[in-house]
Formats: sequence, C-alpha cells, structure tokens
Amino acid sequence: MMTAGSVLAAPSVVAIAAAPNLVWFFAAWTAAGLAMAAVLYQPAFAALTRWWGPRRVTALAALTLVAGLASTIFAPLTATLADQLDWRRTYVTLAIVLAAITIPAHAIGLRGAWPHPTTEAHGHVHHSPDRVARSRAFLALAAAMSLATSPPSPS
Repeated sequence: MMTAGSVLAAPSVVAIAAAPNLVWFFAAWTAAGLAMAAVLYQPAFAALTRWWGPRRVTALAALTLVAGLASTIFAPLTATLADQLDWRRTYVTLAIVLAAITIPAHAIGLRGAWPHPTTEAHGHVHHSPDRVARSRAFLALAAAMSLATSPPSPS
C-alpha cells in the first residue's frame, strides 16, 4: 500500500502544478489525499508494529524522529525553490524529489514478508481491534480527545 501511495503521490503533485482549472486542481488534490492516506503515519505505524513486534516502540520512535526532522530539511528547501521558481515549478521539483526518495525506499524497504502476529511477554495474543474499541480505557481516551478538541461554547 505504501509503495502504491508513493507511486500515486508524484503524479498527483505534478497534476496539482499543471491544473488549468479549479476542477482539475480539486481532482488532483483528491488523488494526492489518497496517496497521503497510503503513506503517512497510520500505515507506517501498522507495518512497523507488525514487523518489530515487542521492539516496536524503538521503530516507532525512530520513524517519528526522522519524520519530524524531515521538515527541517524540506521547509527550507521548499522556501528556496519558491524564491527561485514559481509555485508550479516548485511543486514539480518537489514531486521529482518525492518520487526519487519514496518510491525506491518503499519498494525496497517494504518487501519483507508480513510476519504472523507475535505473542506478548505474558503469553497473550494481541486483543482484537473490536475488543480494544469497546474497552473502557479506549472509550475514556476517545471521550477525552473529543472533549479536548471540541470548539469552545459561545459566550
């Protein structure tokens, strides 16, 4: 899924840059959104959790650190490109960089076999997503997050 997302991402960004009208622009951003859904944290975390099993926290922390530091490279790069080029050429250049980095990285790095679920240290197999979603802890967390992100009431 992540390789397919990378393959879709580059032409989507080029299509955004080439958009001759608003309909094309929205369609290209929709395709880019699908690509982002395939390559952002959720699928990466799912893959790392499965592959690294009990050592998943190390892998997840490494990915979070690298992804967080990516903006320290790409924000100045994007600003420099935008100073030198118009926004459309900046997008095309970034699409080329995106394709050159992510397509090979995902195609090569994600070729491993999908391992069978592991057992935890206590000998229990992971709980099913359905059971977790109905647990008291998950419901409390979901309620807390919903309340934390609710808009303030009008005064």
